[in-house]
This record gives sequence, C-alpha cells and structure tokens, in this order.
Amino acid sequence: MKNYILIFLLLISSKIFSQKNIQAKEILNNVSIKIDQAVNYSFNFSYKINQNTNEESNGSVIISEDKYFLDFLGVKQICDSNFLYTIVAENKEVIISKILEENKQSISPSNILKFYKEGYEIVMDELKSESNMKVQYLKLIPLDENSEIDHILLGINNKKNDIYRVIEKGKNNSTTILRIDKINYNTSIDNTIFVFNELDYKGYYIEKN
Repeated sequence: MKNYILIFLLLISSKIFSQKNIQAKEILNNVSIKIDQAVNYSFNFSYKINQNTNEESNGSVIISEDKYFLDFLGVKQICDSNFLYTIVAENKEVIISKILEENKQSISPSNILKFYKEGYEIVMDELKSESNMKVQYLKLIPLDENSEIDHILLGINNKKNDIYRVIEKGKNNSTTILRIDKINYNTSIDNTIFVFNELDYKGYYIEKN
C-alpha cells in the first residue's frame, strides 16, 4: 500500500513540475513576442557585482537588431553588427574589434533581453513584490556542463511582460546583477548612432584588433 502512495505522490509532483515548466516557458514567450516585434528598444540600467554591496554603476543602451550603442562607466561602445568600436574619451583611445561568430552567442547588450532562448533549462522560481510591482523569477540552468555559470535568475515584470532583473550566479560563487530601470520600445532614433566615423575622433589613438 505504501508503494502505491509513493508512486501516486511522485506522479502528482512530476505533473506539477511539468506544468510549472510550461508556465515558465509561456512567460518567456510573452516577453520574446514583445521584443521580437519591436523595431528598436532602449533602456537605462544599473549594474553591480555582489548582492551585499550598495555600489551600483549606471548606464544606457539603444538596440536595433544586432546593432547597439552603449554608454557605461565613461566608455561608449558602437556595434554595427560586424565590428565593435570601444571609445574611451578619458584616454583618447578607440579600440576596433571584429565580432566573431562565437561571441555573437554570448550575453551582450544586443541580446541581453533574449539571450535565454537557447542553451538553458527553464524552471519557475519565486514570485516577489519589488518596486511596487509583481516580479516572477525564472531559474535558467545552463545545459552546457562546462559553463562557468551555475544559474541565472531572470525577473519578469508580470504586468508589462518586461525583463526587470538579471541575476547571474557563477560556479565560483560570484554574483552579478543587472536591473533594467526603464525600457522604451519603437522610439524615433537616428540610425547614424550605430555608425562609427573616424573623422569624429581626430587626435584619438585608434587600435584595430
């Protein structure tokens, strides 16, 4: 009799777990639809390493397909989908790097809102109240056993279907936290922002990798 009860409980818990996984994927699907339908989007963000510190760095990014313009920690980056231009005004330096195919798969500004689409097992985590909103956390576990990431917690604003927080936990016990403070979709932008013009940086040392 005890064996039957145990089997029944295992079947019930397995069904509940499966339903939660389906629900997690549905939540991410709603987020994906909103992002994929956008011509462009931009957001302000804060970034910090280690949950126990109050030190945050702020930045902003404008994204259109594989192109982006990032302003963070006094450094600007222009990505035209083929090359990355890192501009350090303090040092009057520009570093130009070709974007390799393998690097396109990493978590970068251009895919920070959709990196989760491949390579992760997705399960439901906690529902929390943060900044006067309900945030549903999903746990993303890398399928690659050699990944340096232990897991990622992805916080979703349930009401708006927007990513609110990305918490990355490393296997070395490191923690990095990205919080998206404000996101705008389909705004009017000047596409020349994604074009690097060397003439704009006279007097700069330009290094090409």
